[in-house]
Amino acid sequence: MKALALVALPVLLALASCDIPTTGVVEAGGPASGIAPVTPVYFVHEGTLVAVPRTTAMPGNAGDAVRLLLRGPTPGELGKRLTTAIRVRPALATPSPSAAPAERVTPSPGEPLWQTPTDGPTAEVRGDRLTLRLPTGTGPLSGMAARQVICTAAGAHRVTAPSTAPVTVAVTDGSGRRVAGTDEGCPALTAG
Repeated sequence: MKALALVALPVLLALASCDIPTTGVVEAGGPASGIAPVTPVYFVHEGTLVAVPRTTAMPGNAGDAVRLLLRGPTPGELGKRLTTAIRVRPALATPSPSAAPAERVTPSPGEPLWQTPTDGPTAEVRGDRLTLRLPTGTGPLSGMAARQVICTAAGAHRVTAPSTAPVTVAVTDGSGRRVAGTDEGCPALTAG
C-alpha cells in the first residue's frame, strides 16, 4: 500500500504541472439520463378519462401541463380517437376541420368571434393544494372538462412532489367560474 502511494505521488505531480488550465462546470445540454421528462395530460376516449404521456421542458409545473392540455390532442392522439371536453375559443386553439359540431365554439351574442388570449394558465402551489387560473376564452368547464384539468394539474404536481395524500386543485376557468376537486380517481399513466 505504501509503495503504491509512493508511485502515485510523482504521477499526480507530473499531471498537475502539465499547464492545463482549470475550468468550472461546463454546461452542455440536458441530463445524461437519455430519458425525456414527461407529464401526464388527460384526454377523453369513448367517454372515459385517460392519461397520455407528454414530453415537457418543465416537469412538475402544473401551468405548463395544462398549457399542453389546452392545445388538445396531437394528430396521432386524434387517430387513436382521443378528444377533449374543454371548450377553447379559436384564438387559443383552432379546432380541426373534422371536429364535431359540439366541439366547435360559437360565441354568445355580443362576444367577439376571435378573442386574443391575455395570459396562459397559471398555478399557485401550497403543499398538496393547487390554485389554477385558465386563460381568458377557456370554458365554461363541464364536469368532464373539469376532471381533465384537475387530473392534469395534479398529475404534473406529483411528478416532482410525490405524496400519498390527495392533491386538491381549485380551478377558475376563463369565464370566471370556479370548480374544485382532488386527483382521487384519476387514472394512472400507463406505459405504451
